[in-house]
Amino acid sequence: MAVLQSQASMLPKPSSNSVLTYSTDSTHIPELAADRLGRIKWENIAFVGFQTVYQNTAEILALSLMNVICAVLGALEVVDGNKWLGRLKTTKYPTDPLALAEKLEIALSVVILAFACALAYLSYEMSRQFGWNIYKKIGADVQVQRMYRTFQFFVLALKIDIFTGFMVSIFYLIQFALKQGITWESGIQLVVTILMLPMLYFARTAGSTESTGRMIAFVTFQCVVIVHYGLILKQTFEPDNFWYTWIVLVFVGIATDLITIALGIISMRNFGKGLKPYVQRGSNKTKLQDMEMNSKSKARQSWRIDDD
Repeated sequence: MAVLQSQASMLPKPSSNSVLTYSTDSTHIPELAADRLGRIKWENIAFVGFQTVYQNTAEILALSLMNVICAVLGALEVVDGNKWLGRLKTTKYPTDPLALAEKLEIALSVVILAFACALAYLSYEMSRQFGWNIYKKIGADVQVQRMYRTFQFFVLALKIDIFTGFMVSIFYLIQFALKQGITWESGIQLVVTILMLPMLYFARTAGSTESTGRMIAFVTFQCVVIVHYGLILKQTFEPDNFWYTWIVLVFVGIATDLITIALGIISMRNFGKGLKPYVQRGSNKTKLQDMEMNSKSKARQSWRIDDD
């Protein structure tokens, strides 16, 4: 990333927003390249941020798949960098840092893909541990196990949304939308981005309290987020200047958003069926689990035959 910043510092900054629309005029190539290299910086920061939100077994299962996606996005950066390297060679500006960055990106993409394959194998082995952890926490009740597993994947989807939704949106606002000035599209994007993190936490509390109203509000907000993604796509498709990596990220975000909506609806349908004690956080967690275990123990004792 430092190499890309070094290359960008050698280039002139865009003199106006109109310059960022691709033109066949070669005099604008250095300004366009400086803008594109700045975008790659934010893409890499987003990738780093993604790696910080995974902790348990279920999340490791998703990590291997997402690392494959990151490797593909890294390959797209290589293609994009090669295109701008070719264009900059037609100008008077030096391209040594960008040529070095291209080689480093190829190496990093290969390494990420190799780690993704290794994680895929480890994830497969750990998937059995995931089932055992659920059994230790809940017991042999298959129906509650199934509901708990669904809720865990819902929470996992919320964490992935931090990367595919919030981080992508805020970097897009910084890099692109705010440069265009305040419009109704950027206004909607700003409001949705600000509300994303609170709504993700809101959804988690909706599940732990089994609040149907809160969950419906969250699902409705996620539908608005899809409209937000549509606006990003509309503004990202520039003539012959597509921001390929961000376009892929937006489509990944839409897919994750739809999965989150589906899991949220399924989790909402499971409200009131005995899952609540097992999805608590904080001080209520131990208290409600103990109450549930005591009620199950009393139920088993009621079926015992006295020896007298």
